[in-house]
Amino acid sequence: MNDTTQRWLITLAVALLAIGIYFLHGNGWMGYDRSDILHGQVWRLISGNFAHANARHLAADLAGLILWTALAGYLETPRRYLIMLFGTSLGVGLGLFFLDPRLGWYVGLSGVLHGLFAASAITLLSRKEWLGGLALGAALIFKILWEQHYGDWGSARLLGVPVIVDAHLYGAITGLGIALALLFFRRA
Repeated sequence: MNDTTQRWLITLAVALLAIGIYFLHGNGWMGYDRSDILHGQVWRLISGNFAHANARHLAADLAGLILWTALAGYLETPRRYLIMLFGTSLGVGLGLFFLDPRLGWYVGLSGVLHGLFAASAITLLSRKEWLGGLALGAALIFKILWEQHYGDWGSARLLGVPVIVDAHLYGAITGLGIALALLFFRRA
């Protein structure tokens, strides 16, 4: 099985996981819930990224994952893709837990998606694909700065759920860090 097929199978597995959690009403027992995490349910730091509040939220996040896989997935090996998925999931969960202590609840894959796109920008730059890397990095930085200053782009109304823009920031920072670490250790 080639890398392209493996990447699409990973994307399909993530989609099926998220759909399964959604239809089993798993956002209650899989979503990020600060109180439950404090009481030992630490899996929620990761699983909250795969739970969704409603069908529109789920569809939007899965469309983003499919878009990343189609446009930038080729930049990552299947192993790196899995590392990015779980690493950014943990980074988002830990970022919310330690840096946003007032946030009680979170679900969604958007923070992880921001991490994947940040890693793709780094990978493009490491391959000396300057235009693509700089354009993707600049677009991501602009979006995150906008959200940090002005809030979400109206997607909360569209999705019918509050958008936790700090998850996007933590995901992008984690994706950046993981991509740089993978580059460093590949060369070391």
